[in-house]
Amino acid sequence: MRFGRWVGRYYEDTPDGRTRKAIVLGLKAELTRSQARNKLMLKLAQDGVNTPEHFERATKPAITFTQVASEWEAKKLPLLKPSTRYMAPRQIKTHLTSFFGRMAVADIRTGTVNDWVASLSAKGLEPKTIHNLWKVFRAIVNWHAQQNDEQLRKWYPSLPVVPLKEPRWFTPAEAERIVASSTGQYKVLFHLVWASGLRAGELLALHVEDIDLSRGIVHVRRSLYRDIEVTPKTPRSYRDVWIDSGTIKMLTEYLGDRQTGRVFQTRNGTPLGAHNVVRQVLHPICKRLGIARGGLHSFRHGRVSHLQAMNVPAEFVKAQVGHSSLAMTGRYTHFGDSFAREQVERAASNWTH
Repeated sequence: MRFGRWVGRYYEDTPDGRTRKAIVLGLKAELTRSQARNKLMLKLAQDGVNTPEHFERATKPAITFTQVASEWEAKKLPLLKPSTRYMAPRQIKTHLTSFFGRMAVADIRTGTVNDWVASLSAKGLEPKTIHNLWKVFRAIVNWHAQQNDEQLRKWYPSLPVVPLKEPRWFTPAEAERIVASSTGQYKVLFHLVWASGLRAGELLALHVEDIDLSRGIVHVRRSLYRDIEVTPKTPRSYRDVWIDSGTIKMLTEYLGDRQTGRVFQTRNGTPLGAHNVVRQVLHPICKRLGIARGGLHSFRHGRVSHLQAMNVPAEFVKAQVGHSSLAMTGRYTHFGDSFAREQVERAASNWTH
């Protein structure tokens, strides 16, 4: 008893040794000695301080984030896609272990994550980049939890708002002008990416064998990343894309007697790089035509928007572009001013007032 209060004292094992602790149980005027003792024993039982399991956990050295990240890189990262294998180590070293490195994973709280987010913002990182880094951090820690049959960790960070900016998308008229202004294999390339909505990696990884001209189908079976052929982005990305008769005719004339090899390639037979195609060919064409610059992905956005505007069934559109959900397809759908005006005027014509 101390200053009219019952104080319970006990020892608790920690990684640094046995530590003496004390808690206030209540006032002497309110509790008898026996009641105070029972209250202490109940507290110890609830905390599991006297159990062998608590002793094992308490005396086990704390696992730091650096240890968890290193294990993740050694065991999980090799199983992921090449793009992740390329980017993740740099992200972890630069933005994760530099902050969380020596921290015990069990001690990382939402407040800690918020301090980290604030530090990233102070460095001038874009909100989208911070969101991506947060996903990497969460994936690493929860992978470790799964390996140890532990509950997934949850945090509630205050992430920066990602500004809503409509992606650049080519209208049918713009795509037609780009194709008309192109020459050689790039005329076919830009025509095909518009007519199919393929991702850039899927387009540049196409082999002649992937195109069934008799049926008018492009079989998407691979993608290209940093000049290496890899699997498509998601399981849904494995698909058959139907192309129109005009595109079939163009491809037939372009391929001629070729039966194998890449559809599009450099003079040396190596894969085309998406960045080079955009920087050296597409952007100069856009500048010459006086239209806003866009990338190969702008054709994909434009293709989805065009199909939606033509009232093609949404499920068919989703399947053709390899999206996992209609919500994602919706994010690729954009309507121009003329289409919007036409729709509201058509709706107004049926309104009697």
